Amino acid sequence: MNVNTQISRINTVEQAIAVLSQCSVISGIGDAVKYLEQRALRYQLLFLYSYYFPQQYSQSRASVYPNLEEEEEWLKYTERELEFLQLINNNLFPLGYLDYLLEEHTYLIEPSQILVTPLGMGQLEDYEMSYCDLAIADKALLPMSNIGRENLEHWQNHLGEDCYSEWFDAEFSSMPEMNEIAHPNNVNYRQLRHLCFEAGSPICYLPIALKLLNQNTNNIWLDEDGGWSQGMGGTTLDWSMENVNYLHKEYLKAQRILNIVGSLIDWLESDLTTNFQYIVKIWNQCTTRR
Repeated sequence: MNVNTQISRINTVEQAIAVLSQCSVISGIGDAVKYLEQRALRYQLLFLYSYYFPQQYSQSRASVYPNLEEEEEWLKYTERELEFLQLINNNLFPLGYLDYLLEEHTYLIEPSQILVTPLGMGQLEDYEMSYCDLAIADKALLPMSNIGRENLEHWQNHLGEDCYSEWFDAEFSSMPEMNEIAHPNNVNYRQLRHLCFEAGSPICYLPIALKLLNQNTNNIWLDEDGGWSQGMGGTTLDWSMENVNYLHKEYLKAQRILNIVGSLIDWLESDLTTNFQYIVKIWNQCTTRR
């Protein structure tokens, strides 16, 4: 490695105290392992910063030392490490939890790991939203997705009353009712892809749009479940060059998918009744039940 990750000089009493505070008394093997793991993480983050953003790293004056008031049970990011995370968020891939870290709610996120936050349907749970909050064209496509159809047909409220199926038919009173749209379990997807391809852009993007609704795109950002902000966990990866490169590559793919699906949604919304009826016509042609 040719990148310079040299630690800043100690120029002030505060910096000297910060360095000395890291020299904890190690009373056993467990303490020793914990100390070495923390130091390894600090150096790994500094290395990644200097590798991906060498100019910003060399010009940075942010402290590389932990806060003197850092609680022993929670390893908090240093100013330099937070600076690095902001650059990652702005240039490589989103860190949806960055605001929490900047507000020093570090206990929500394990510093040694990258938490993948959803960019697809998983966002609904993160923001305590429901299907009702989706764009109108996204709502229209729900009966064609497996997850959407399941919820529309079986989701009930706390009184045991069917909700989403009635909501869907009321929401789209001038369009085909849900029972007029073939169930996704009865559709030949090979035929659907063929017919959509023949129809051209943007209808050719319908299959990927349905995969997006089903969280089945094979993209880590789009298929991730929500709930991390409610303490329900999520996919985590260690801080490494391999994982940073992987997440950046997948994020670029996710953006391309969202863009092409967005073109389909825009087209649908330009004349929802007419265009959705055309989509349903293609969809129902692919049913395996006659």
